[in-house]
Amino acid sequence: MSLVMSEDSKPKYPTIPLGVQKARCISVLDLGTQENNWQGETKWVRQVLFEWEVPEHTNNDNEPLTISKFYNVSFYEKSNLSKDLTSWRGKPFSAQEKKQFNLGDMLGETCQIQIMEKDNGKQQIVSIMPLKDDINQQYHKSKLFSIEDYQKGNKEVFNQIREGIRNIILRSSELTKEEENSGNVPF
Repeated sequence: MSLVMSEDSKPKYPTIPLGVQKARCISVLDLGTQENNWQGETKWVRQVLFEWEVPEHTNNDNEPLTISKFYNVSFYEKSNLSKDLTSWRGKPFSAQEKKQFNLGDMLGETCQIQIMEKDNGKQQIVSIMPLKDDINQQYHKSKLFSIEDYQKGNKEVFNQIREGIRNIILRSSELTKEEENSGNVPF
């Protein structure tokens, strides 16, 4: 018996076409403080995940396709989050907004996203721009998740998040320290 695998045997999932697409933000997920290894240096950085639906492109069940992007939470002007939010909003952050900006305010906001393909063939969002036009009604339910809500026992939104992202959240320093302090073993 032989089991032959080829490039053609990969499942063919619908994908969002490359280029500029109209989109709506449907999720802002606080991933907590995550370990980040880069160029041999280990740092702990607060991260967030934004997810958008693209109503003009649907899967086999006629649901809008989605795409997401991970960010380090930073107002540093060269940070990806700061650059994308500034571009998306069409204006720089005021001094007051830099003191406290609620990322959840971006839920439901429309934009244009430019999608390109990375060297590994996966899609990535390379820029976000404002959108003046209206787009179809939102299909997916909005999700706003924060580590603080989870720590207070509110796990409803957490349970709606895809398993892979939940696992990332559970690896955050906030929740691993909580596990260590409680004496609970996660298995």
